[in-house]
This record gives sequence, structure tokens and C-alpha cells, in this order.
Amino acid sequence: MTELTRSLRRRGVSLVEVLVVVSILSFLFALLIPAVQRARAAATRMGCQSNLRQIALATHGYESAHGQLPPAFRHRRTDPETPNLQWPLLIAPYLELEANWRTAVDDFRRERDAIFPSPHRGLSVPLKPFSCPSDPRTAVSWEVTFVYSLARPRPALVTRSFALTSYLGNGGEVSARRDGVIIADGTVTLLHVTDGTSNTLAFGERPPPKNLMLGWLYYGWGAHANGAGELSSVMGVNDPNPFVWRVPDASCGPGPFPYQRPDLNSEADCAQFQYWSLHSGGANFAFCDGSVRVLAYRANSILAALATRAGGEVVAPD
Repeated sequence: MTELTRSLRRRGVSLVEVLVVVSILSFLFALLIPAVQRARAAATRMGCQSNLRQIALATHGYESAHGQLPPAFRHRRTDPETPNLQWPLLIAPYLELEANWRTAVDDFRRERDAIFPSPHRGLSVPLKPFSCPSDPRTAVSWEVTFVYSLARPRPALVTRSFALTSYLGNGGEVSARRDGVIIADGTVTLLHVTDGTSNTLAFGERPPPKNLMLGWLYYGWGAHANGAGELSSVMGVNDPNPFVWRVPDASCGPGPFPYQRPDLNSEADCAQFQYWSLHSGGANFAFCDGSVRVLAYRANSILAALATRAGGEVVAPD
């Protein structure tokens, strides 16, 4: 037997050795995958918090320039130039999105109705500061078919492409009471937040519902005839179910709905009626002082106190 043959034989490995190596690698991968998943989850949560921090600072910039916090939107009677344009576009110039704001103004000059008959360009344009990385739906636009009751001369079945938002303004304990800080036609300032800016919510997470009929980024008026903007641009922490007559939403009950991890496997999308997030354990909230904090679902008992701007409650978030 030659020296080369003996050398080649010494380099060989047995089946047992191969199986041992494979087992060790499998064990290491089993340890690595959860760590990678935790790292990704932490990165998406941090990205979401960064978005809310930018939004909160832009809101302060808006107040400095306009003497008030941005309204959820303004009705035609109070703003004939950009009616129903929602707060994300109102603060866009303070997020280095001046071009998007200018495009909206130009389109409203052409047509005051952003949906019918000719949709505005901004209706379908996602904006990164309003897209939580944990929800890829908000990074693209989606086609939605629905009966548009505001179409003239009569309601019309339309299909439009909408950009979505991961964040809603704090409408208060109940949006219709307008006791929060982001309210329709509002003239709220930080001086009106007598409960303390560090103890009052400004914005919170609520992923758009499955049917995508709420959570539109650009244009809206709310889910109820009172035009408070609830569930569309803002949310009250104890808002009722405005669709209680409609199946499958009827199975959710009249509300209000507690702050909790929702049942995402349910046919009825009850999650649309409450703050929540795709992160584990709770959701991110921006407060009126510009800070961003994670509120665990156990904070349900104090969320109403955090939502009112001048309720006189003595409470501090975790």
C-alpha cells in the first residue's frame, strides 16, 4: 500500500462522525433561529418607535407653526381647501415630506373630493413614517371596492387604491366627546393638556382591519355619521362598535373593547375597535411630550385616564 493511499484513508470520516456533526449543527441552528427572530422583533419594534417619535416631533413643529395641534381632519365647513385631508398629510411638511403636502394641495384645487370621480395622487402613496415595519401591508397600497356614499349625484360602487397607516391619533376616552388631543376640527394646544404632556397619549398603534376599510392614510371622515374621525384617523380608547348591526362585526358586540391582544383567528375583526400591535406584549404609544413608550396590555385599567387631556386623573404609565 502506497503512502498516498494510507494518507487518503486517514482523511476519511465514518458515518457516526457525520451524524454527530449534523446533530451538533442542528442543535446550534435550533438555538440560533429563536435568537434571530428575537433580534428581528426588536428591530421592528425599534423602527416603529422611531416612526412614532418622528410623528410626535412633527406634531410639535405643526403646533409651533399653526398655534395648535393638528386636527384629525377638517370638515368642508371649516376647511374648504383641503376637506377631510387627515393629520398624517397635515404634518407631512414637518417630516421632510413637503412634496407630498404640495401634491395634495394641488389635487384639492383640482377636485375637492379625493375619491370620486377622479382619485387624488396621494391617496395611494405609502409614507414610511406611518408604516410600522411589523406590518408589511402598510408599505404598499391596496385596492378596495366599496359603495362610496358621498359620490354625486348618487352613491357609487368604486374601486380605489389606498395607502394605509399603522398609527391613529388619540381621540380621547370616546372620540365623539373630543376629549383627546387629535380631534376633528380641533383647536387643541399643548397648554390644554392639563393632565400633563408626559401622562397624555398623542398617538398609538392600530393595524388596519382585514377588510382595509379603515386606517386610510390620506383621506377620511370616520366610521360614524358624527364625523369625529373615529377608527379612521383617530381612536378613543372606549369607542363603541359603530357597525354592531353588520355581520360579522355584530359578533363583536357593542363595545367598548379592552386594550388586549386580540384574537386574530376570529372571523369577526374585533381588533379594529381597539389599540393593539403586531409586537408581543403590548403596543407603542407616543405621548404629548414627544416620548414613546411601550404600554403592556395590563395597562388597560389606566388607558382611559391617559387618553383624556384634562380629565384631572392622577395616573402615570408603567
